[in-house]
Amino acid sequence: MRQQYTSYDECVAFFKKAQQSHPNLFQVENIGTTWEEREIIAVSITKNVSNAAQKPALFYTGTIHAREWIGIELSLSFAKYILEHIEYDPQLNTILDKTTLYMVPCANPDGFEYSRNHFSFWRKNRRKNPDGSFGVDLNRNFNIGYAPSKNYTSNVYSGPEPFSEPETSALRDFFLAHNNITIALDYHSQGNVFFPAHNFIHEDAEDAVDLNLLASNMAEEIRKESGREYGVHMGKPPVHLISGSGREFYYSQGSLALVVEVGSRNISDYIEHMSENIKENIPALMMALSEVNNYTHNNTLERVKDFTALSVGAKEVELTWDYINDDTIYFEIYRSTKKKGYAQASNRIGMTKLKTYTDSNLKSATNYYYYIRAVCKDKSTKSPFGQIVGVRTQPAESMFSKILYPVADKIGYVGERTKKNSEHYGNNSLFVGVSKTRGECLGVCGFSLKTIPENAIITEAKISFYPMNRVSVQVERYGEWRVGQMDERTVDNFASFDEVKNAKILSYIDRPTEAAQLSQGIWRTYKFAAQEIAVLQKSLKRREAYFRMEGPSSLPLDRASQLMQWDIGYGKFSGGLTYRPKLDISYTIDEAKLDLQSTHELTVKKDKVEEATLLAGFDKNGHKEYACIEFDLTNLPDMENIVISNAYIELEALMIKSKGSLRFHIEMIVPCSFDVNYEKIQNRQIIERIGYDVSISDLEESSKQRFVFDRYAINEMLELAQVHKKAFFVISATTHKDKTKNERVSWIDSKRIKRPSLTLHYIKKRRFSPEQVQNFHYKIENGIIKLEWENPNDDSFQGVIVVKNPFKVPCSPYDGQKLYGGSDNYTYDNFGDVEIHKYYAVFSYDDVPNFSEPNYIEINE
Repeated sequence: MRQQYTSYDECVAFFKKAQQSHPNLFQVENIGTTWEEREIIAVSITKNVSNAAQKPALFYTGTIHAREWIGIELSLSFAKYILEHIEYDPQLNTILDKTTLYMVPCANPDGFEYSRNHFSFWRKNRRKNPDGSFGVDLNRNFNIGYAPSKNYTSNVYSGPEPFSEPETSALRDFFLAHNNITIALDYHSQGNVFFPAHNFIHEDAEDAVDLNLLASNMAEEIRKESGREYGVHMGKPPVHLISGSGREFYYSQGSLALVVEVGSRNISDYIEHMSENIKENIPALMMALSEVNNYTHNNTLERVKDFTALSVGAKEVELTWDYINDDTIYFEIYRSTKKKGYAQASNRIGMTKLKTYTDSNLKSATNYYYYIRAVCKDKSTKSPFGQIVGVRTQPAESMFSKILYPVADKIGYVGERTKKNSEHYGNNSLFVGVSKTRGECLGVCGFSLKTIPENAIITEAKISFYPMNRVSVQVERYGEWRVGQMDERTVDNFASFDEVKNAKILSYIDRPTEAAQLSQGIWRTYKFAAQEIAVLQKSLKRREAYFRMEGPSSLPLDRASQLMQWDIGYGKFSGGLTYRPKLDISYTIDEAKLDLQSTHELTVKKDKVEEATLLAGFDKNGHKEYACIEFDLTNLPDMENIVISNAYIELEALMIKSKGSLRFHIEMIVPCSFDVNYEKIQNRQIIERIGYDVSISDLEESSKQRFVFDRYAINEMLELAQVHKKAFFVISATTHKDKTKNERVSWIDSKRIKRPSLTLHYIKKRRFSPEQVQNFHYKIENGIIKLEWENPNDDSFQGVIVVKNPFKVPCSPYDGQKLYGGSDNYTYDNFGDVEIHKYYAVFSYDDVPNFSEPNYIEINE
């Protein structure tokens, strides 16, 4: 297998040969010398390479860790791709006309050759240490966050001082000498994940959105190529981050910087795995190169400011933002259902020169995330991305939605060989799959359903888990992870592996996730099908639901682990509430029905008005006759606490006098107190037509007809009820003939027994949000920001959600980092930096949920 890989000498020879054959495209230079006297090469690749420094550039580094051979192999393959396609690929030519690619194919030549020839798992360089051992971890030897150490034999020994090593000082000097670098990619293995640079505080930097979208866009190119899904994970709070990495150094100098972890093994089977990993990363590299020009240090296109949601409905979101007025500027808007989504042509939902955009045809009770950037059509450049807007559409008119989280003692994992399974609950992570040390491991996740009414009718459900580490999933095409609802009544002891293993599974949820689709840092959601919802529905009576996650139960040859780690949102190793598993349920309740009969009927003719009749058609002279109906709405239920899901008027044709040319429709009109005459009705103000028109043939087939309200008509009728307590309708006839005489239909009997009826289907549901919290403030307590408020004295109040956003006032409870959800009147921002500017917002909510407007504070202005 090793013979299929390229040696360092062969790598250098290849690039020097490329320079000889394509001197205007390739340039090789020696940027330093290693401890063992090997030259460290940097390769410049661009059209008219002598002008490389005048173009914005991407900086590629590979194999800074000796055993991570993907870096050198991908650099060679990408260079070969360029050589093979430069003659005819228009995209490649356009990119290399405008940008430069700098590549250091192997940042650790000595260590790489030692790994090739002596010890495959060698990681460091080949410095001789004071204790006689060898090696410094070069990716701990940069200056940002450098952590001194004298543990010379450690695989992460950081060296005597920052940049003490010839390799890191060469990378530093080259980078600092090329201020045209805007993006830096450092290639490693393993894990199939992008790690954006971190600012070493637990607050998002302004360009975090760009880092995440660069990674997500590259990940989407990989997914399109091979179906493999790469994760995007910025990392834990500062105490858990690596120190002294090249990524943070490049980022500190103003470049977008990512670590790209490729593959599931450092030195994988070349034909079966490594070649595939290489091929899928070539389009990802092309994507990164295409973005280089948009992040030049002198880019005059500023980031879009104040990007927010002005309104959020069940099916549409109105977005607004601020920007300078410039006729050459337009805006691209992108939408994703994932917070770490991508922004490409496939999910671009709009381009506009306005500073507002309405996104329609959305799904109710669904999370959406929006991205925006400005584009200069004259310069063909784009701005950095504006800050992400996160919203959740409202539940549909007759629906409720609820997001449930497991309590600590109901979430954990049980291992076949682990000794303290009871201590796994509420602590650490969900380890699911199999390893030689733990044996088979199963995840358990229990939810209380007590906040959902027992009579709820579940219409949709999904369960989501956050994958926090997939490094131990060492096999790309082996094993799958699936979630099933357990019958908790078949388990007496949830700390027993055997009992959990043998528990009855009532149904499995959605399709399983294959190993290649596991994405660190990207939520994995399992959606319930109809039969799975039916199982969950029965759980409402038991007031709880338990789920089991299972992975592969056996290992292939020569592999030690196929174990995925999922965040539980509890314990010191978790990401907290933001990453806690969640069960998202939409439901309705049984409808009530109200039948109202008309309270006043009359026919308006050319020469008179007839009470207690309903004739619609044409008189003997061809003048139209109008049937007018009034309904008394004073007895409707409490309008603030009901929602009408359906409404219709039912009419019965009791006398038909027509040759078949007439059609009839119903109009809701502005009230006129029935002090009417022919002229008033002719000039009536129509609010909306109700339902569809009916013909004489329709009436002959069925004398009873329903005219169904649409949502707009229902809302307008409710407005009438609040102001006038009455609703008015006109039955109007039409015909295709030039002149129609003496044709009409009667819609009421002489004794007013068969009167028109208005039927309303409704559910009890609040239409308006609870009051805001009051006296929202903060203080510093033991070096931590404590937030306090007064909950409203409102019977509908269920709780609050507290959100943090460093850049703007959160427009919704999903527009930032969620810090708290519940009914308390205080919370802490445990990792928040007390000196960084940010906004905190509190949203109160009811059981729908309807959310109040935010009460917010700004700190460190």
